[in-house]
Amino acid sequence: MDIPEFFGEQARYTAWADSVVLSAILGDKGATQDVQLLTRLRHQHLVQRAFLDFWQGKPIDHRQTQSLGMSALASFARDLHADAMRFHESVGAEELQRVVDLPSKSLMAGRLGFEPGDATLAQTFQQVFAHSAYHRGQVCARLRELGIDPPMTDFIVWIWAHKPDPSWP
Repeated sequence: MDIPEFFGEQARYTAWADSVVLSAILGDKGATQDVQLLTRLRHQHLVQRAFLDFWQGKPIDHRQTQSLGMSALASFARDLHADAMRFHESVGAEELQRVVDLPSKSLMAGRLGFEPGDATLAQTFQQVFAHSAYHRGQVCARLRELGIDPPMTDFIVWIWAHKPDPSWP
């Protein structure tokens, strides 16, 4: 498997995992109304959209998930992941090594206490997948706190299940 294929696979897996989590949430009235879940998911999907828009040279709207309820957020995520999978399919190996200048880089310098280095397009892809998994874990931990058995979203489970397509609620 070459690197562009690997990132395409990661995009498909991330879409599936997000769809499984959102389906579990929308299947439970308490989870659907939980403010902590909604806040985390708004952030997770906003960051995914912001990076995709950045990669495509589109303006970034930091408010686009701000007022979405859980059902609308699931629709937003479905459309976002469809766009992301198409984008990943269009990226060639050479383009992955291109250095990208993230808008947040200069803003983070003060918070980090150092001047951030350069990142390639491939490295920003990895950032989005890791960031998504991190927040998906937080969401699943919150589901447990609410007494809901969270779905298994491990990458290996997706492989064992023969790499299913997302199943959006």
